[in-house]
Amino acid sequence: MFHGGVLVAVSLVYIAVLFAIAWYGDRRARTVGSTRRRPIIYSLTLAIYCTSWTFYGAVGQAATDGWSFASIFVGPILTFLLFWPVLAKMIRVAKHQNVTSIADFIASRYGKTQSLAAFASLIALVGTLPYIALQLKAVSTTFSVLTAEGDMTNTPLFGDTAFYVAVVMAIFAILFGTRHTDATEHHEGLIHAVAFESVVKLLAFVVLGAFVTWGMFDGLAELMGYAETQLELQRQLANQDFGQSFWAQTLLAMLAILCLPRQFHVAVVENTHRDDATKARWLFPLYLIAFAFFVVPLAAAGLMLFSDSSVEPDTYVLALSMASGHEWLTLLTFIGGFSASTGMVIVAAVAVSIMISNEIVIPALFRLRWFDTKARDYGRLVLRARRLTIVGVLAMAYGFYQMIAEFTTLASIGMLSFAAAAQFAPALIGGLYWKRGNRLGVIVGLNVGFAIWVYSLLMPAMINADVLPANWLDGGPLGLAWLSPTALFGLNMGDSFTHGVMLSLGLNLFGYIFISQVTSQRVVERIQASLFVDSVETRQTSVNRPWTGATTVGDLKVLCERFLGAGQVGRAFEDYARRTGKPLDDGTRASIDVIQFTERFLASVLGASSARIVVNSALQGRGIGISDVISIVDEASQVLEFNRALLQATIENINQGISVVDQNLRLVVWNQRYLELFRFPDHLIRVGAPIDRIFRYNAHSGEYGPGDPEEHVQLLLDNIRDGQPHRYVRYRQDGSVLEVQGNPMPGGGFVYTYQDITQQKRIEEALIRSENNIRIYTDNVPALIAYFDKECRYLFTNRAYEQAFGIDRNAVIGKRYEDVLPARQAQERAPWVALTLNGERVSFEVAMQMNDAMRYMLVTYTPHFGDSQSILGFFALYQDITERRQAEIALKETNETLEERVRERTQALSEANAALRQENRVRAEAEQALRQAKQLAEDANASKTRFLAAASHDLLQPLNAARLFTSALMQNVTVPDTQRTIGHIDNSLQAAEELLSTLLDISKLDAGALTPRRSHFALSDIFRPLRAEFDVMADDRGLDLVVVPTRRWVDSDPQMLRRIVQNFLSNAIRYTQEGRVLLGCRRQGDRLLIEVWDSGPGIPDSKLSEIFQEFRRLDQASRHKESEKGLGLGLSIADRMSRVLDHPIKVRSWEGIGTVFSVSVPCVEARETKADDHEQGPRRSGNKLAGTRIVCIDNETLILEGMTAMLTGWGCEVFTATSIGGAKSILRNMDGDPDAILADYHLDNEVTGLMALEALSERLEGAVPGIVITADRTEGVAEQVKRGGYQLLLKPVRPAALRALLTRTLQASRAKP
Repeated sequence: MFHGGVLVAVSLVYIAVLFAIAWYGDRRARTVGSTRRRPIIYSLTLAIYCTSWTFYGAVGQAATDGWSFASIFVGPILTFLLFWPVLAKMIRVAKHQNVTSIADFIASRYGKTQSLAAFASLIALVGTLPYIALQLKAVSTTFSVLTAEGDMTNTPLFGDTAFYVAVVMAIFAILFGTRHTDATEHHEGLIHAVAFESVVKLLAFVVLGAFVTWGMFDGLAELMGYAETQLELQRQLANQDFGQSFWAQTLLAMLAILCLPRQFHVAVVENTHRDDATKARWLFPLYLIAFAFFVVPLAAAGLMLFSDSSVEPDTYVLALSMASGHEWLTLLTFIGGFSASTGMVIVAAVAVSIMISNEIVIPALFRLRWFDTKARDYGRLVLRARRLTIVGVLAMAYGFYQMIAEFTTLASIGMLSFAAAAQFAPALIGGLYWKRGNRLGVIVGLNVGFAIWVYSLLMPAMINADVLPANWLDGGPLGLAWLSPTALFGLNMGDSFTHGVMLSLGLNLFGYIFISQVTSQRVVERIQASLFVDSVETRQTSVNRPWTGATTVGDLKVLCERFLGAGQVGRAFEDYARRTGKPLDDGTRASIDVIQFTERFLASVLGASSARIVVNSALQGRGIGISDVISIVDEASQVLEFNRALLQATIENINQGISVVDQNLRLVVWNQRYLELFRFPDHLIRVGAPIDRIFRYNAHSGEYGPGDPEEHVQLLLDNIRDGQPHRYVRYRQDGSVLEVQGNPMPGGGFVYTYQDITQQKRIEEALIRSENNIRIYTDNVPALIAYFDKECRYLFTNRAYEQAFGIDRNAVIGKRYEDVLPARQAQERAPWVALTLNGERVSFEVAMQMNDAMRYMLVTYTPHFGDSQSILGFFALYQDITERRQAEIALKETNETLEERVRERTQALSEANAALRQENRVRAEAEQALRQAKQLAEDANASKTRFLAAASHDLLQPLNAARLFTSALMQNVTVPDTQRTIGHIDNSLQAAEELLSTLLDISKLDAGALTPRRSHFALSDIFRPLRAEFDVMADDRGLDLVVVPTRRWVDSDPQMLRRIVQNFLSNAIRYTQEGRVLLGCRRQGDRLLIEVWDSGPGIPDSKLSEIFQEFRRLDQASRHKESEKGLGLGLSIADRMSRVLDHPIKVRSWEGIGTVFSVSVPCVEARETKADDHEQGPRRSGNKLAGTRIVCIDNETLILEGMTAMLTGWGCEVFTATSIGGAKSILRNMDGDPDAILADYHLDNEVTGLMALEALSERLEGAVPGIVITADRTEGVAEQVKRGGYQLLLKPVRPAALRALLTRTLQASRAKP
């Protein structure tokens, strides 16, 4: 223990040394100057980052959390090594703009807005207070640890060490931080003192670490071994288990180098030479590495010596020095910690005082009219404002220390301050690299981010200090859990610290970007954005023209002398005159560039926003109108230059060729694209070239097609002289197509644009062919189809509809249905149309006279919803149910006849028993007729089902080709509009495919043709492919797909069970906007419950019974827009299959929370199986099919062309054949075996794809995987393919399914030895 007086004396001696160094630095700067290189001092000054938190708190954090302390060292090192260009650009721009603080930097970038500068200063003040309080706590704790309880420093009068330290630091900061108003704001004495303190604290920490490591213990091996045992350091490194907040702390440490006010001050404002910063890029990281080297050894030593005592981990450094038994080492450690604390307090107080005085106090005095046009020493007023601000800042920091800091650790206080400073990052970094960022975006982002910081980070600290009610921490104010500061809005982003950091920074960044995008910039903002973002060696544009105002150069000098010394002002104006080469006489009227120089000169003292106010006030005092002030301050010439450069950049970067002809028919403007399109000779294109010469060159080159070249030239010249806009499409000799547009200009002249639309024309032709194909498909569907808009006008009809109603599609398109249908039919349909336009799907039956026969139709009206859930129109589908209706009528008539006969025979029974046998025979005959009628109805239904299945099967083949072509076309098109159109076509084809496939499945289930093939199998055989199938879909929609692995075996049909679970997963991903989807199973007695959970919008209880009906989809505004692609048949099929398998389906749902679908399956004992050597590993990016050689066999060339286009787009080498002989010919001419063979099942002359694969296998040197593609969905074909050892893929082929199957098959084939 030390006597308190000794520690006070040592502290005062040390402070006196600092005073001497600071005095020497200021004196040397006045005599020698401060512009010389000083990389060592500059690098040591940056070490102001290492405060008492680093000196004491890092060891304490390492003793409790292991490697988590490293974040405060790793972050700055990463910033200097990886993001150095950001800091270098920040320094370069700040020097040009004469920036005095981080608030001044932000305000200058976003239009020199004084209110923004004031708000940023307040944020910096509030964020700095916890950090200064941290230093005061460290010094106070040091005195408490090193002195005895009865010492005089613990008496009521002298016990509050933090108060006296704050007073001394205020005096020091006032003396050496505000001695004078310097135009450069460089404080040489203060910088030298801070550099000396950085040396002292590093020396003290390293000496203590070395003494403890090798003097008190047997070296690093012993200490690191103990640390590994106690803190599990190796496990943390192996598992990256540093705690949930490690990466958030690292991010804050990276941003702290750029955003902390004190770091900005020493790194940017106090920088005097670019070479200093370049060398500091390596020196400062080395300083941090040296500091961090002994943190873990000291923590391990503290744990070994004090783990069972009451010594706090934050005081291990002092306790170890005391345990060494050497007083000199203890005093050195005390001085090192004292240096770490006081250096930060001094620099932070100076930096914040400059911001507060420049951005708040001085502007407020201006607005209160304290300044006037009379000569007055305003420099002294500025100094007084800064000195009072320093006192106020340290007083508030002391109050914060008394209120909160005593109850928290050094690390937690430091991170609180880091998080506040990090709110500047979006505005700071975005201002350097994003021109679109504007003032409103910064204001909104800072307000939101700072509010979240106060609520989610500062409030918990105040709650822990008993300043606020404790129940707010978990229950939230007003008892609202979602207002809890540690789980604001019900979000959970890790621990409470990570939650607050990520939420505040995320909303700050979102507000900055979003508001900047939706609001416009002012002229001055665009100018400043150009100066900040485009700055390489940024320079102001000189405006060398006088203006008519009355302000003279002498007036501007007098204005500057109010804030700076006369000698300083004189030297600055003389230096400016020497650089511009123009004398500046006091009586000369000031030009615009001199006024701009004056504003920048004052900005070095007052900041950009305050300087603008001063200059404006002075100019207005001289009688200048506000319009003149705006024209000066906004730098009109820079606006003109900016707009001119912007126009030139726009013309050069547009993808159209542009040429401009003046009123004299001469070329004046063109861009590079114009030259690329026509490839003119070098001598032809120049400013002033006659346009007829250029036209004549193109005419003779055949550019205008056949005919007399002179006639073409004369026609083009006449168009220009007429001054009428025109547009035409030109087909060129090389096959390309140009769209040429000509528009007259006011005052004469013409602007021509040339757009290469070759690809667009080709795509249009392809789309026309695709539209014709779609028309063919719908015209051959055995149903009546029409589409109406919301005004009930015809937009589409198929052939069957036109024939049934006797209409011409070209005549009815655009007409209302009331004007086309007979009045009686239109009146009958009106109520159903009204319900449909209200969003309901309706079905009803009608009788129609068709081909001189009465037909019964089932009519279904389905509403068509847009993205905003508004009704766009409705579909009308007519299905012929005549056979079913006739069967029902026959059944009804039979029943009526039967009832009549029963009554007659009953009456006869009372007359004679003999008639009873006759009546029984009649009854038997009637029953037989009833059975026959019922059989007739069932046969009619089965006939309809078989017809629908056959028609669907025949339609799958052309749909397959269409989808292959659209997939290939999508790969080769880059125009967004065309891609969107192709996507619509592909979606339509996919919808038709799903509809036909689903109808085929339903027909099989209804007809009883689909029988289960039950077996015992592992559920993992279903879960793995389902996960592979839906992983990509879930990633595309931002969802987490979680599949819980299982080893259970079940008794079921694997294909049907997979289809049921597949429908559950498809609906879950389709209707879930955010969150996750979970697939897993749980045991229920002797059965297994397979469940699919989602976090979607949920299903109302009243709708649970409807979701299993055909074509039923819930009208929910929150569903994903991809859900519109569904047909409403998936759950209907799943329900039918579950009844066939006797697997009950259950659904539970909670609105706003999610839904769970489950199916109950019999569970059986697991069997031993060989380990799957081909278990899928993590997905890796890249095209795994590139370079693969694939042989395709199909008897239809259209299919082969589509398959070739699609596979070639994936990087495959494709060989096609229409027969076995053609495939054998390919193998004979191929070097080696192909990688895979795709074969259609149905080939010509009753040859199958299996036969082709077997025939080709005889000519192959090794085993080549084969895939059989078929539209035949019968179990027999699937069984044959499986027995042959090949893969089966059903038509129409989905590109994603084919690609996944090819990738999986090739990986399995290559993995075999």
